[in-house]
Amino acid sequence: MYQTIMTDLDGTVLTLANTVTNELNDYLKALRSRGVHIFAVTGRSLDRALKVLPDDFPIEGIVTANGMSVYAGTKQIFQGALPKQLVQKLLYRAESEKIYYQLDKDNGSIALTRDKTYFLEQINKDRPESVSENEWLSRRQAVSGELIWKDGLSEKELSEISKIYFFSESVERMKKWKADLTKLSEAIPFDCYSSSHSNVEVNQKNISKASGIRILLDYFHLSPEKAIVFGDGENDLPMFQIAGHAVAMKNAPDHVQKQADEVTDFSYTGNGLYHFLKKTFG
Repeated sequence: MYQTIMTDLDGTVLTLANTVTNELNDYLKALRSRGVHIFAVTGRSLDRALKVLPDDFPIEGIVTANGMSVYAGTKQIFQGALPKQLVQKLLYRAESEKIYYQLDKDNGSIALTRDKTYFLEQINKDRPESVSENEWLSRRQAVSGELIWKDGLSEKELSEISKIYFFSESVERMKKWKADLTKLSEAIPFDCYSSSHSNVEVNQKNISKASGIRILLDYFHLSPEKAIVFGDGENDLPMFQIAGHAVAMKNAPDHVQKQADEVTDFSYTGNGLYHFLKKTFG
């Protein structure tokens, strides 16, 4: 039986409304009482993750910002940061092309006040079919209250950005932006991960959900071979490679499902993680 559960949040644990069902939360608490270790692994910053998780969500640790920060309980055991010159360059290019962005720190996500108008223009419309309901809701929640709006960034703030999230309601526009980022990464090394066709996230080179998982497993002296991981996006693929068993959600794209050992019977909208865990652990 598995010793450790490691799970993505968006599209896996969270519902369409970015909440956790009582069934899932209660069952995870029951597994925790049986000695199973439970960790969350997310692209969200710590602040944004804690806002959507129940206060009693039974995790012992969390990997945030796709591996850029790692916490054992409330103790931070790893913190990465993007090069300041990269943050400046990507911010300038995003503003020039009017690409939605969020500069992530563990205590929240930042955007510049001067860009709020074009952010609002992009999200104050009907949701395109290409964008999932929970991602569209997350963008609206961010602009309406979660984002920290700044008139400018200090040198210190520029050096503390752990991840940059980019979004577009246009799949074609996002494809072009991803291609531009790939070309830029040849000059200034960094890694990119996507959790949907509508977004891409920039991380420090060689940092991923997998590197974050390794830090947590080493800290708690746990075996990766006895870990089961759950996810639904491209940014979950690195952790699929290091765990003893990788499970893709039914709502995951085909190419993600093909790299998993197993696929859930139900999507996240049907409480798929809960049903899989119940079937597996009893």
